[in-house]
Amino acid sequence: MQLLLVYFIAILITCLDAQLQLVHVFFRHGSRTPELKDIYPTDPFNAETFAPMGYGALTPKGQNMSFKLGHLLRQKYDSFLGDIYTPDIVKAYSTDFDRTKMTALLVLAGLFPPSKSQKFNDKLAWMPIPYHYDKDPYDYTLRRPNAYCPAYMKELEEVLSSEEVQREMKANRDFFKYIAEKTKKPMNTLGDVFGVYQTLNAEESMNLTLPEWAQSVYPEQLHAMAAKQCNYENYNTVLKRLNGGRMLGQIIKQMSAKSRNLLREKIFLYSGHENNLINILAALNLFKPHVPKYSAAVIVELHQNGVKVLYLRDVTSEPEVQKLEGCDVLCPLDDFIRITRPHVPGNYTAECHSHVNLD
Repeated sequence: MQLLLVYFIAILITCLDAQLQLVHVFFRHGSRTPELKDIYPTDPFNAETFAPMGYGALTPKGQNMSFKLGHLLRQKYDSFLGDIYTPDIVKAYSTDFDRTKMTALLVLAGLFPPSKSQKFNDKLAWMPIPYHYDKDPYDYTLRRPNAYCPAYMKELEEVLSSEEVQREMKANRDFFKYIAEKTKKPMNTLGDVFGVYQTLNAEESMNLTLPEWAQSVYPEQLHAMAAKQCNYENYNTVLKRLNGGRMLGQIIKQMSAKSRNLLREKIFLYSGHENNLINILAALNLFKPHVPKYSAAVIVELHQNGVKVLYLRDVTSEPEVQKLEGCDVLCPLDDFIRITRPHVPGNYTAECHSHVNLD
């Protein structure tokens, strides 16, 4: 009886994997040191604290988190990907930052441990797997829109100067004043507060003792204000189209090709930052204001009978199924495309009002 049960489970897993056709994974890098631009004058920690890594660098803890994320993906998609790495089943991309490039390498190492035949050194359970990054300043697939997309910048400026946001700023005037006094750094925008949150979050991840003044506002209050900034960057349809919509369009294009057997790859990996996860979730109307944790991931699965979206909050959690508004958890591809169409730009260059070609 027990043997039959094991056999049944094996058959069930095989059937489930047969239904899975394509996976997209967007993940934030592992924990890092603070960025120099976010350091405040009264910060008790300095360059010596962050040596030898330097500012904005992946820490040993962050490296382990990144490798663990790859291992978790291997456990989840083991039979789907198979035991042998071949270049045609995976494409990995990274933003042009050392910490995201290192994260990409570590996730790939955890996801594709070498088989016996692929080992080149018996003492090293690792093999080199390539990833790609684009230094093109006009490519906003993973980059945050900037001066080359003036329509986005103008729309964001209008949102941040709106009556609603200004009312929010006034309501938190004392909070902003407190942070400014303690950090000796001007706190004029939500972006300024976001930088302080990021610094304290990075230092906490390094097990550093935060200054006493921070204990009354971190993490809850600072996180809440930082999350508002994340929300405003994708506040309406225009911002969503010009931000995460570009990547969403690429996902849809690849899923459509896979559904017609026109795509070889099985998995696409994107090593980025908290904003990359926020932008994808927002384009799917799934974003609830928060700052994604280190090594968090958004997973978009294409099955034979629909699309499923998952959110992994950190490497110690189980993936949470996300349900698109107006669709089932397993959303038929045609319905997925219809529901998300308002957030997918047609001619990105034209919608950005750009003077250079962005398409």
